[in-house]
Amino acid sequence: MILLSGVGKTFRGRDGGRVEALSDITLRVAPGEFVAIVGASGCGKSTLLRLVAGLVPVSLGRVEVSGTLVSEPRADTAMVFQAPTLLPWADVLRNVTFPLRLMGKATRTTEDEARVLLAKAGLTGFETKLPRELSGGMQQRVAICRALLQQPRVLLMDEPFGALDALTREEMSIELLRIWAETGAAVLFVTHSISEAVLLADRVVVMSPRPGRIADVIQVGLPRPRDFAQEGTPAFHDAAQRIRALIYAKKEAAHGAA
Repeated sequence: MILLSGVGKTFRGRDGGRVEALSDITLRVAPGEFVAIVGASGCGKSTLLRLVAGLVPVSLGRVEVSGTLVSEPRADTAMVFQAPTLLPWADVLRNVTFPLRLMGKATRTTEDEARVLLAKAGLTGFETKLPRELSGGMQQRVAICRALLQQPRVLLMDEPFGALDALTREEMSIELLRIWAETGAAVLFVTHSISEAVLLADRVVVMSPRPGRIADVIQVGLPRPRDFAQEGTPAFHDAAQRIRALIYAKKEAAHGAA
């Protein structure tokens, strides 16, 4: 479903010099697989998602989705950013249904399906509100509902729950897992939370500091369906500790090299 082969990305810095954000990234994500990406700030996690989304071009290597080279955004790929990207003049319901209406894929049941998602996100009664009338966390929940309504084959999520309160974050995590299981989408999920990565993912990609490389890929191995009761199990603890140890080892190595 998603294939990155020897991918590198270089930007031009403010001083005119080259900044190597990613180097030699090779990763395959199977259809229906949930892969989380963790690593220190600035290691290129968000850049990696934007390459898969077709929002920025690669400098080296190839990015493919469903066997097709990615060179621009695709209709079968949805992305949730760190900050909500809502239309300021459209109400909540129209924001959620906008991508399907734009692509001409809205049906008679689209609004009803959107209302169901909004209810699960705790947004019943806010369908006619404008983004400026919502809190930041509520805006992000709207953005998540918008992506999930598309039932994409590829779902890219860049720290989507970071702005949510703890309870809503847990509820949305479980709802994401439920919908993902129903749709069979391939998911790339960036997070700073090791526990969140272990709870959600089949595999966790651990990135090294800039230039971002894949330091290791941890197979989680917890049975599905998942719930928060698994956080107390030895398997959950072991996976989280392995990931944590890798991240800190790579940070220390980078500081030592500097």
